[in-house]
Amino acid sequence: MSKQIFIFGASGHAKVVLDAAHAQGDEVVALFDDNPACVGGKLMGCLIRGGRDELLAWCRANGVTMGIVAIGDNQTRADLARWLQTAGLHLATVVHPRATVAAGVVIGAGSVIMAGAVINSDVRIGENCIINTATSVDHDCVLEDAVHLAPGCHLCGNVRVDTGALIGAGVTVIPGVVIGADALIGAGSTVIDDIPPDAKVAGSPCRDLK
Repeated sequence: MSKQIFIFGASGHAKVVLDAAHAQGDEVVALFDDNPACVGGKLMGCLIRGGRDELLAWCRANGVTMGIVAIGDNQTRADLARWLQTAGLHLATVVHPRATVAAGVVIGAGSVIMAGAVINSDVRIGENCIINTATSVDHDCVLEDAVHLAPGCHLCGNVRVDTGALIGAGVTVIPGVVIGADALIGAGSTVIDDIPPDAKVAGSPCRDLK
């Protein structure tokens, strides 16, 4: 069912979220950003308004209660989403109609699934995640909150990705691997072993960059 939503963030990532929201039939009624340099400009024809204080006042005045944070940085996105919820607002979920989502998939509030993504059976996706363009997530994977899967990465079955991890563009993860919280996997890597929390790894097979 179509709904009115706002977007917090006015970057290139926000363009893709905005397009996906429109494609699924939602009406994006306002854009907000903390960066004063953005305010008053337009993103894909939508006026960019001010930051948090203006967002709250505008939502109260216009009766809009639902939005999504369109910021690529995992920690910033999660923090802003918590702030919105604390303020009594609700997180939208955006799934582009050209994504393929199988039976049994659970998608948390505030998450976005981009065009060309394939999410297979019984995957669990937490809140405020980004499943980016042409990414695939195979059966029984678990993604905790604020995970970002960059464009064109591929998770085989039964992979677990803990909170705040970033998996770079074109990464392949073999079945059953666990990727720890806030880990960073460099673009083009192949992950064949568990990755500890806060690790920075890259390569094929990937290795510790520290």
